[in-house]
Amino acid sequence: MNGRLILGAIVLLAVGVLVLPPTVSLFVGQHDWYDIDATGNQIPCQKCHADVYEELNNSPYHKGWGTPGVADEDDCRGCHQANTSIAYASGTANGPTDATLEWGAHAASTVECMYCHDQKQVGGAPAAGGFGITGLANDTGSLAAHSDFVSSADLSSDVLLAENEACIACHTHVAVKINFTHYGAMEFDVNWDTLLQQYATSNYTINTSTAVTNVIWGNATGQGWVNTYPGSANWPGQ
Repeated sequence: MNGRLILGAIVLLAVGVLVLPPTVSLFVGQHDWYDIDATGNQIPCQKCHADVYEELNNSPYHKGWGTPGVADEDDCRGCHQANTSIAYASGTANGPTDATLEWGAHAASTVECMYCHDQKQVGGAPAAGGFGITGLANDTGSLAAHSDFVSSADLSSDVLLAENEACIACHTHVAVKINFTHYGAMEFDVNWDTLLQQYATSNYTINTSTAVTNVIWGNATGQGWVNTYPGSANWPGQ
């Protein structure tokens, strides 16, 4: 009797192995397709990117492509399909209709902030002048305090495209942790100027032996602490 029960269990297990996978893979709605026509794309970006949708909907910016003041798919495409040098997948085209274009992305591409915020000012975006990178004739950036920050993000980091790390760090609510090295002293010479008959200073340098590295904690609401943060601050959150 026990042998029959064991045999029956083995048979049921074997049947389950064969039957369960296709059963589990059948989801309600999986055969009800979204329209992907180039002029009527209904794929809801917020279905998978609800967190991004919530952030964008609470922001006063980048919501001008679709319904004014409300985040929607048109706003997503406004940035992530802005690159006109590549082609995107379309439900009505088997590859790029323009043979000179690279089929560079399926639904969305990563994009540099400066793609819209340079001299082209795509979609009326303001030019991010003052760093000498917009291509505008009078944009020198010669006195920009954050010039090295922007150029280092472009040249020394591959976390994001181009200068995007600097743009995101300053212009969004993303939290930051900065290892900030300061120097505690400067050195310079004081000598008697025989021509002017007064003391003159020269040879200003940084005393590198006085270097101090502070850790700056900046949270998502724009508050900051030096070297430590209070437990109630809940870094990097609200």
